[in-house]
Amino acid sequence: MTTTTSAKTITILGSLTAMQLILGSLLSIQFLTTKIAFAFIIVAVTARLFSPLITAGSTALAYLLGMLLFPKFTFFPGFILTAFLTGLVFGYAFHQRPTLPRIMLATFIVTFVLNLGLNSLWLHWLYQTPWPILFTTRLIQEIITMLIYTVSLSALFKLPLLNHLTTRLSS
Repeated sequence: MTTTTSAKTITILGSLTAMQLILGSLLSIQFLTTKIAFAFIIVAVTARLFSPLITAGSTALAYLLGMLLFPKFTFFPGFILTAFLTGLVFGYAFHQRPTLPRIMLATFIVTFVLNLGLNSLWLHWLYQTPWPILFTTRLIQEIITMLIYTVSLSALFKLPLLNHLTTRLSS
């Protein structure tokens, strides 16, 4: 890898991490147990362009910086773990040519295992919210989230620009 390629790669990764931070922190709506954000699109683009570990690190870093720079609720390191695992799942699913089954599997794991499972556990520990109430409200949110993720990411990965960028970055 040449110095020019390395500088280009670092610049692209830094820009994507900054966009994750902006979409995940500044341009998100945060309630006590619910967060509406579109940073998942940038995480998916990062996953398509970079390795799973780089995507996971970028996602965790963007979340940590968002919490430090623009705190909206109590800091808890478990959410950084969830962000890291989200980047890892998207990284493994989308680094190769993403297909609809890969998109559906990745969004299922992220929405139901990580968001509904882990994040609900973190919220339960933080706020002592009863499980039935927490799970019921978040289940409805995550069903809608999975649909939005699947449709959005399916459309995103059909964009010729993203595929062109992927081939240019890897060469």
